[in-house]
Amino acid sequence: MTKILLRDKLDDCIARWHAAGYDVIGPQKNNNIARFAPVTKASELDLESILPERTVKDLFFPQTEPMLRYQIGKQKIDTEEYLPPRRKRVVFGSRPCDASAMAIDDPLFGWDYKDAYWFQRRDETVMITIACTAADDFCMCTSLKLSPDSPLGSDVMLRPLTGGVGWHAELLSERGREAFERIEALLDDDANAQPEPIADVPVKFDLDACREWLANPENFESHFWKEISMRCIGCGTCTFLCPTCHCFDFQDEGDTYSGIRRKNWDSCSFALFTMHTSGHNPRSTQSARWRQRIMHKFNYFPGKFNLNSCSGCGRCSRQCPVDMGITETLQEITKVAK
Repeated sequence: MTKILLRDKLDDCIARWHAAGYDVIGPQKNNNIARFAPVTKASELDLESILPERTVKDLFFPQTEPMLRYQIGKQKIDTEEYLPPRRKRVVFGSRPCDASAMAIDDPLFGWDYKDAYWFQRRDETVMITIACTAADDFCMCTSLKLSPDSPLGSDVMLRPLTGGVGWHAELLSERGREAFERIEALLDDDANAQPEPIADVPVKFDLDACREWLANPENFESHFWKEISMRCIGCGTCTFLCPTCHCFDFQDEGDTYSGIRRKNWDSCSFALFTMHTSGHNPRSTQSARWRQRIMHKFNYFPGKFNLNSCSGCGRCSRQCPVDMGITETLQEITKVAK
């Protein structure tokens, strides 16, 4: 039976989720920047933008968070671990590329050591994703063999109905079904409701050809890398806005005797990222750092997890201050490979 969530019932849905103990989070626009934040009513949601500037990654892997507090005494070191507060969450209105990015990173955070911070948040969060009916020139999910309605990483997929009256709901996981049981009485059954067609996102490069070229050791020292990265200024915008990038560093804040150890985002675009204590830097040029970014996403990561470390959101190109990004690089690699 087709379940329909009407837009004019969304306020009641949010209220019922809150009453059932869920925090409700969705994209909100503030000063022309859309990011995910807690909401109490539907009017606070920005569901019309093609893609929020910030990603849902911030909700699972914060830009900075405390790991432990330490106190150094004469005989011992006392530590107190921080853990995220236990709280169920509904993330309403993410796009498929953001939801799939979380599923792409799941094996990374669990392959040799299960990151309790990541998986606690993942297990307690219901991803309610809205299929894309519009796209821009930067969208490239189809180039990554995903789609504007890819179910990867979503607990519920909402398909917009014609006329903007609501969404057709597809329940994809037990978490999604549990959350929708809370609003069952607010859902409509209408077998005649017609969803809008999904966005047309042209394929922009040949992913298989790119991966084959990147896997060839002869291309590691290719002059191509210097040419393609000439404009890169190493600002890290692409990595900080990427939903799958996950590099981090630990920093101790305090004095000789006490402090807090924090986990902070880091970026392979930064010159200090690979700097050794000796002063040697194995990636001393920006071209080497850009090569590492591309190699990691489309050679090293898929070689280990059989997944590309990219969901095709296009933020790296959309927000780059010098107008370059992954799309352009893979388009050029496609030409070279062929």
